[in-house]
Amino acid sequence: MKKILVIEADAKLAERLCRALRDIDTRVFSCGTLEAATASLENELYQQIIIDTELPDGDGYALIYELGLGIYDSSSAPIILIASNGSQIDMSELGKQGISDYITKPFNISVLKAKVCTQFKRQTREFSLRAISRFEAIGAGSRSSIIGEHVVEIDDYIFNFDMGEFTVAGERVRLNRFEQCLLRNLVENKGVVLKKKALVDKLRMETRVRGIDEMLLTEAVHMLSNKLSAQNYIKTVYGIGYLWTMAEDKNKSG
Repeated sequence: MKKILVIEADAKLAERLCRALRDIDTRVFSCGTLEAATASLENELYQQIIIDTELPDGDGYALIYELGLGIYDSSSAPIILIASNGSQIDMSELGKQGISDYITKPFNISVLKAKVCTQFKRQTREFSLRAISRFEAIGAGSRSSIIGEHVVEIDDYIFNFDMGEFTVAGERVRLNRFEQCLLRNLVENKGVVLKKKALVDKLRMETRVRGIDEMLLTEAVHMLSNKLSAQNYIKTVYGIGYLWTMAEDKNKSG
């Protein structure tokens, strides 16, 4: 059964959330402080995390930053942010921090419940977060094929595949290990259309997750493109596959 961690200081609100979310066949755990949340994350694997920005012992964003460092087994879990009333929200900025969605207080619990269900729908079949957290090192045996280097620089992008660090215009973007593997394959073959079936087979082999299919690949490409703001680089060739374009060469010549 999937597990959700609710990190909310308002005990009554947390209890209401727990009751609502248990209706969708999940185990729901709640805590009201960063300290308790850290302890829970150190001992449990969660498939989704709901976190308030304002907690009695600190800012919820601090824990989100720690999750982005990959120090918890649940680091790849989708995060839904509970923001205070009046907060200025930029979804593109939230995405760069690894936040999947948000809701602003006061809110209808049924709306949050729908957001949770949407995130679970994206975690279909064996493409589970537990499998992602156990991936082997990405790209083993092929690292030297990227321009002879482990660090790739393209316009405003710097991709350090060895360190798992990825920046866009100097800002760090968190990618899970599957996304790192996908990005590596695209960049290795820039300017070349990677056919869907061949790319699915390669990702299955490199990640050892057999549940990857073309539908999951399509969603992963979309998410990767949004996280990197790379719509001018990652292109879909409809009915065929995907490629990282040569757009950077055009930029340099212009």
